[in-house]
Amino acid sequence: MPEPTMTPEALERFLASAEPGRRASVTAFRAITGGYSRLSAVADVRWDDGGAERLVLRGDPPPGDGVFVSDRDSEWRILRALSGARSVPVARPRWYDATGEHFGTKCIVFDHFAGRTLQDVLRTAEDATAPGRMFVDTIAQIHDTPLDALGGAAEHPTSWDDYVDGVLELYRAVDREVADSSPVLRYAGALLARHRPPPVPFTLVHGDCQPSNVLVADSGRHVVIDWEFARIGDPREDLGYYTQIPMPPNVYHRDPQAFLARYRERTGLTEEQVNPGTVEYFLVIGMARLLAQILQALDAVSRGGTRGIMATYLINAVTHQYGLYLDVCRRVVA
Repeated sequence: MPEPTMTPEALERFLASAEPGRRASVTAFRAITGGYSRLSAVADVRWDDGGAERLVLRGDPPPGDGVFVSDRDSEWRILRALSGARSVPVARPRWYDATGEHFGTKCIVFDHFAGRTLQDVLRTAEDATAPGRMFVDTIAQIHDTPLDALGGAAEHPTSWDDYVDGVLELYRAVDREVADSSPVLRYAGALLARHRPPPVPFTLVHGDCQPSNVLVADSGRHVVIDWEFARIGDPREDLGYYTQIPMPPNVYHRDPQAFLARYRERTGLTEEQVNPGTVEYFLVIGMARLLAQILQALDAVSRGGTRGIMATYLINAVTHQYGLYLDVCRRVVA
């Protein structure tokens, strides 16, 4: 596939193909931050029938340029399913360049949603109680999505134990693959395999669950964005993942008991199933896919490859994660 060409001209050509019989002119176009892994842009478009709209483009960087790798085909399927089911609010997906023919990379085009991140709302609020509750309720809303509504958009695991074993195998596999083998991964994986919490039913898992991925309009309406790591799994993966997000304020750390009590109230799960101990366990499980990719990226850099500036920045993140994992393991066996 050629180098990405996410430009106004490419968007005009793509829209001419996606909407035959209408002609679009791009009146404004600018790149925006798209997290650590994707190329993103926002564009204002005027149609020849007088309509105007703002669109967001989300595409893959060149191979080997990013730290994290994800599947646009899978993200597109999940977004289409969620948009149709209306179970959890998402920015409406409009079109998909599935082959990269127009943009030089697979690229999803969404409706723009005018709002600011829930993380920013929490940071600037005089009283963060209400936006904190909104975040807990949004997590519960994601996990309440009927799996039937996803159709074949995501793979359904066969059993809970097999699923956990598969996630822990990611750590064992990356430990075997990279040059700098980690005793922390071996220790944590072996310990967590022996000390399992009670299972819960599978749900939709966002995979990057944090208030920065919730956009809130002035009206209070909100959408959830960045579904690239979404899957069917254990809902506690999202809870555990969020606990290690460093941006303040962290709603969970401010009052873990209140956070989990509201989550249990919204989902019907029990205190045996959802408590600070099980959330800690799923910190390690929920981070497995991303940490494995970070380690693989760092290994590539150590071998002379280039994986973007974020690869070297995330060296500190690995050290931090290892410390968290050891803390979890100490409490598991206490």
